[in-house]
Amino acid sequence: MIRAADYLINSEADTLLPDSQQRLARGETILIFPEGTRTRYGESLKLQRGAANIAVRAGCDLRVIHITCTQRMLDKQSRWYQIPPVKPLFTVRVASRIDSQSFCENHEDAQPLAARRLTRHLEQALVPENKL
Repeated sequence: MIRAADYLINSEADTLLPDSQQRLARGETILIFPEGTRTRYGESLKLQRGAANIAVRAGCDLRVIHITCTQRMLDKQSRWYQIPPVKPLFTVRVASRIDSQSFCENHEDAQPLAARRLTRHLEQALVPENKL
């Protein structure tokens, strides 16, 4: 099913970056959950650097999208079959673009450092407004 949906497999590290770069060069969009597919309820975000690495190395912008739900469901502690008592309402809020290249500097370690800086920026950008 995953291959039929044309997902990029993050466990295939050798091909993930080149495949991502090719798709982005064709004008496609890649949706990445930098904390994984589901967050842990009540815990602070722990981001992986994959999204930032792809953005920096592909030279593309990022767009932060906040997805919230009125009911607690589909988090790491919940099971898919645990249906909430009230119909859930999902809210999707699209934030402004982030220029990944603005995190780069002109020296040999630029891309790894830029990815770390961008990841730190994303950690702040992904904090819900009511927690600031």
